[in-house]
Amino acid sequence: MAKNGFRVMDSDIHVIEPRDVWVRYMEPAYRDQAPRFLPIDGSDFEGWQFAGKVFPAFIDRPERRKLSRVRKDKARLRHLATGRYKDPAEDLRGDDPQAMLQAMDREGIDVAIVFRTMASHLIAVDGLDPELSAATCRAFNHWLSDFCDKDRARLKAAALIPLQDPALAAEEARRAVRDLGAVALVLSNHMVNERPWYDAAYDVLWAEAETLNVPITFHGIQMAYQEHLGRRFMDNFAMAHAAGHPVEMMLAAGSLLTGGVFARFPGLRAAFLEASCSWVPWWLWILDERVEKFGDDERFALTMPPSEYFRRHCCVAVEPDEALLPSTLASLGDDNIVISSDWPHDDSAYPHAIDEFLALSNVGEASKRKILWDNCARLYALA
Repeated sequence: MAKNGFRVMDSDIHVIEPRDVWVRYMEPAYRDQAPRFLPIDGSDFEGWQFAGKVFPAFIDRPERRKLSRVRKDKARLRHLATGRYKDPAEDLRGDDPQAMLQAMDREGIDVAIVFRTMASHLIAVDGLDPELSAATCRAFNHWLSDFCDKDRARLKAAALIPLQDPALAAEEARRAVRDLGAVALVLSNHMVNERPWYDAAYDVLWAEAETLNVPITFHGIQMAYQEHLGRRFMDNFAMAHAAGHPVEMMLAAGSLLTGGVFARFPGLRAAFLEASCSWVPWWLWILDERVEKFGDDERFALTMPPSEYFRRHCCVAVEPDEALLPSTLASLGDDNIVISSDWPHDDSAYPHAIDEFLALSNVGEASKRKILWDNCARLYALA
């Protein structure tokens, strides 16, 4: 296809799960516990319900419902102004692979790595039965594989992993990659069951990802029934979202880089997605400095500074309109940055995401080529 002469690989496009997906795909033993989309508290406000909770997390609270309406209203005004709804026939349905392919054609995207939306919210519950979490992930991954069957050359599945039990997570990773063709593993960027990402319990999952030659990809959500920074700002969605995506992502990256994960698993690759990239140079500088001064060399046997592990093992996604990219490139270089459109979410820049990126000033053609294709192809082993 080539967009203005550039091939484009979207590191993080999204589905919107059909309301009956878990009822249809959940194994019989767990079907009566499947997530369902229903009215909340008998009101006209609908949401997902699962394991005795409502989703998105805490959406039964008045302040959360108000902010949900604010988000939708502001998004519609923004999209009308930018022409997102200019074509009345345009289908933005995230549950339809043909609609996704149509959107990719309009954006100029050749290949997309396909991510979950609500599925990660549903399993973001501390204390959730690990077997139920695993069954929920298996059902979603089966549906996503069927979704990508529409065009396997262009749609590549990213498998959802049940993190309440790392051994079950490794098992599902193996099944999803070998049997369903997934090219990545999707993890939350905040802690699960209060376990930091360098905890040795996760080593079984990191070892499996290394063996399978697929990256672990961290992606935030706005709120969770877990330790999550967004919970500090229930009445301020702007802060909750900023904390739940970039700030939680910094902590996830720092946990891996300072906790010796890449030293123990030299073939492991990681990506930090939908959280911008301009924080990376400063954060790596801080981590290098703190490890030099305070690092527990006996427990975390690093052989390089955290920044060097990042350069060798990690990628981070740039926002299409991230104006600070030139200064980030000056500090970090252009080998560790990928791009995502975030279609079809209401805060995405679709249908102008790639155009906005290409219009960024002071970003050279060689760097654009790496960010739009080369780095992403290397990350997902699709080169």
